[in-house]
Amino acid sequence: MKLLPSCREVRERLTDYSEGGLTPRERASVWLHLLICSACTAFYRGLRALPGVARFLLPPEQPPPAEAAQALEGALRRIQGHQHP
Repeated sequence: MKLLPSCREVRERLTDYSEGGLTPRERASVWLHLLICSACTAFYRGLRALPGVARFLLPPEQPPPAEAAQALEGALRRIQGHQHP
C-alpha cells in the first residue's frame, strides 16, 4: 500500500482498519488518508455506525416454537434408544 492510498484503496481496507487487521504501515496509511479526506472519513463513520443501526432493524430474538423443541426431544429419545450400554 502506498503511503497515501487512493479513496478506493482506503474504502476497501476500512473494515480491516476498524478490526485491527492491517499491518502498522497500512494502518498508518489509512489513518493519514482519513486525516485529509472528509469523504472517506464520513464513509468510515457510517461504516462504524452500522452495528448500532442493525440492532434496531433486526427483530428481537425469539425462542424456537414449541413444536421444534418437541421434535428435538423426540429425536434425542430415539437416538438414545438405539444406543447400547
